[in-house]
Amino acid sequence: MSRRLLIGLPLSLLACALLFFALYLDRGVSGSAPNTADHSGVQEQASRPAVSVIDASVSKATPIPTGPAEVLFNYCTDCHDAGLKKGGINFDVRSVDWSSEANQQAWQKAMYVNDHLFMPPHGVDKPTAKERRILSDWIDQELSKQIEIGGTPPRRLNKTEYRNTIRSLFYIPDYELPQGFPGDTTVHGFNNVSEGLVLSATHMAAYNKVATDIADRLYPQLRLLPPSKLQAGGPDEMSLSFSASAKKDGKMRLASSSIAIMRSCAWPTRAAVKASGVYTVTVKASSFKPKKNTEPMVLSVFARDVDTPMRARTSRFRVLKELEVSPKGTTSVSFEAELYENQTLMFQWKNAELSHDHEKLPGMMRDWFERDPRFLAAWQRAVFPDGIKGKVRKTELRGLNGWRILHEGMQDPDLDMSQATLDAPMTKKLLELFGNRNYAVFNFADALAHYYFNYGPSLELQNFSIEGPSKLVDSPQEKADKLLADRLAGISRDKVDSDEAYARKMLGNFLPRAFRRPVDERTIASFLQIATDHWAEGHGFNEGMHLMLRNVLISPQFLYRSVRPGLLDDHDLAARLSYFLTQSPPDATLTRLANEGRLSKPHMLRKQAIRLLPSKIGGPTHPFVKDFTGQWLGTSLLPEIMPDPKFRFHTEDIQIATKEVELFFAEMLVKNRPMRDFIDPGFTYTAPYFAHRIYQMQQLKSWSADKKKSERIQRFEFPRGTRHGGLLGMSAIMMTTANGVDTQPVLRGVWVMENILGIHPPPPPEDVPALTPDTRGAQTPRDTLIKHTNNPDCYSCHQHIDPIGFVFENFDPVGKWREKWPGTKHKIDPTGVLTDGTKLKRVVDFKQWVVKNEDIFAKNVANKLMIYGTGRELNHAEQNELKTIVKNNVGGDEGFRELILDLVASETFRTK
Repeated sequence: MSRRLLIGLPLSLLACALLFFALYLDRGVSGSAPNTADHSGVQEQASRPAVSVIDASVSKATPIPTGPAEVLFNYCTDCHDAGLKKGGINFDVRSVDWSSEANQQAWQKAMYVNDHLFMPPHGVDKPTAKERRILSDWIDQELSKQIEIGGTPPRRLNKTEYRNTIRSLFYIPDYELPQGFPGDTTVHGFNNVSEGLVLSATHMAAYNKVATDIADRLYPQLRLLPPSKLQAGGPDEMSLSFSASAKKDGKMRLASSSIAIMRSCAWPTRAAVKASGVYTVTVKASSFKPKKNTEPMVLSVFARDVDTPMRARTSRFRVLKELEVSPKGTTSVSFEAELYENQTLMFQWKNAELSHDHEKLPGMMRDWFERDPRFLAAWQRAVFPDGIKGKVRKTELRGLNGWRILHEGMQDPDLDMSQATLDAPMTKKLLELFGNRNYAVFNFADALAHYYFNYGPSLELQNFSIEGPSKLVDSPQEKADKLLADRLAGISRDKVDSDEAYARKMLGNFLPRAFRRPVDERTIASFLQIATDHWAEGHGFNEGMHLMLRNVLISPQFLYRSVRPGLLDDHDLAARLSYFLTQSPPDATLTRLANEGRLSKPHMLRKQAIRLLPSKIGGPTHPFVKDFTGQWLGTSLLPEIMPDPKFRFHTEDIQIATKEVELFFAEMLVKNRPMRDFIDPGFTYTAPYFAHRIYQMQQLKSWSADKKKSERIQRFEFPRGTRHGGLLGMSAIMMTTANGVDTQPVLRGVWVMENILGIHPPPPPEDVPALTPDTRGAQTPRDTLIKHTNNPDCYSCHQHIDPIGFVFENFDPVGKWREKWPGTKHKIDPTGVLTDGTKLKRVVDFKQWVVKNEDIFAKNVANKLMIYGTGRELNHAEQNELKTIVKNNVGGDEGFRELILDLVASETFRTK
């Protein structure tokens, strides 16, 4: 199937294109043909049925030693023999074929449930700690002989990585994917794991759309000059915003030269050009009651994008023409101007006396009041209706309503003139208010504009017209896109002899960046042929380049990374490191080091990892900090949680809760703090008002008086050993382990086990209901859960889950401390006993237990980091390497930053 034909496939046929991807993944960067022998092997393996029992009937089987065999016979075969084979597992065997992948997985599972005390079930004899160790040590020894480090399947760029790669590749830092672009499946807690990065027809369609959109920008279709069109209008077709303009006597009057367009400008509401080109613009305007002996009124005509926000300033717009308007009669002017697609005209009286400038208004009004005391008295009554000591009237004086109040005062024969002097206290206070930005601009000047509309001077816009285009021009964006196309090629098109030479130059410059590694001549030639064949069929230059670029952007070499087995070469290592720590492709430094073969040197790899890691705590959140915490700790899901209104927890609070986690994580990393400080650090980042209201930190109560300071996130220190501080006391963590309405001890318990301790409870038995229907006598959630977990089938897991879940019940769904079960008078009982016998009376006890068992927490974090970094669940050999790294880190008190650097240096990270 020709790669060219992939472009433009209807969605119903895109599934066919998946075959192309499957075949193409086996091609090297050189573009060599697929190895059919390899594919047949893959298909044979894929079609092999899954084996769910431990099969020891083949000649490769190794006898089970006496010690492990006795443990299996005494504690496991009652449920897992040839007859029952519960869970599809038979332990009643004398030997094991360790080369079988199914057997490896089954024995790894057996080792896991043995180490974490999930088996044997409640109510039966259990092995001693020594017996458990005998079984696990034997399994570990045999698995270590069979399983090697590595094995990430082909790894597609996830949504964030793909967006960032497009941004980097095309130098578009603010590029956003089209609305509706598909997301990625979360597997093992992350959305960048190969297992979840399937390539669906929906993804194919989305990639095709992005490729087409970008190719449209760089290599647009030849535009034809459209028929000339006349668009004309008057005041009825013009905008009315705030007090920027007013329709009077069939004309649009302008009165202000404010820099804010919504207070000084008018523009057509339905006259926008559809093509960038040269147009003939005609404007007819006149003066309304101009002052004598003053300079002519100047009408500025701007080009305005139709989607420009109302609050934009005039400095943002391109001036097309400045017209002098005659003080007598009507001025009509025609001129040619470039207008770009979706632009219209915008008009402003450039030299208007009124400018909405709070620095100029006091002086202007003082002169006015000196000339017209009655005008001064009307303003005094409007602003101080109850006298100088009374309430100042503000919002009522805005715009037309304010003018009506002023006008009524001026027309009142009984208007109080007693204070209408410049030295009166009321006048002085009034002039002070005219110098106040909020009063002057948003109220007083808007009302004053209507004086000019009614009594002048003001500039009258009578009508306008736009006719054309007479010829086409490139918009600034189109000019920039042409320069970008040449930048990607590394040369201007007019500097080469032929289209083919330009395309070859472009591919030689662009493909190594797109594929994140050098490419050979065969690869260049294969893509070049797409363009040359298209040109040979009679298509234009841009059409051939368009097709060629689209094929590059849907090729597996672009969409996938690290497809070569074994140790990563320098280029794949650069990609893995860069996407791990920045979610973006390798930068120029990494690429250069990879090209030189120096990145894989241990000291250089460490140096580059340090460079890519965050180096400061404040400022914009580092991509690694934001993305890793967002997925590991679930903070990326917080905007989707809608806390019950009774908690008074709003969007701003969610933002603070998220930022607390990110700043805390950043300090742990930047300052290389020990892993135990994740749990009990003696400091936190929060806003004082948030700390007082949510965390009830009384020592911060006095700081919440200053509103601005109270809302600013700051770093606070306090004694260790309290419920405050660390991941297990943060609002964000309590939110992500609840549902916004109430708390669920099981949910929190499982979350803490999986995300803090790295222990994954088996799924509940299929025949066990969510909650037992017999909850008679239960008065609290704890009573209900205990009745449910008395079931022996439930107890094996709930003995782990429940004590941890209950110890956090004092935290409500947004992390606020509480003493009683919701809706009851019963005091919350957070007590429990961990499986190792540790008694918990309060959450501080559990935090101290985690600190004491720092290695358990550190190994879990390291495991999460490696899944996130490598895109795979770690196998047995990799877990053993991880144990060594964590042991050295915790034992040597090396810190979190050093842990990440050690992980990057590991064989696991450096191997596909």
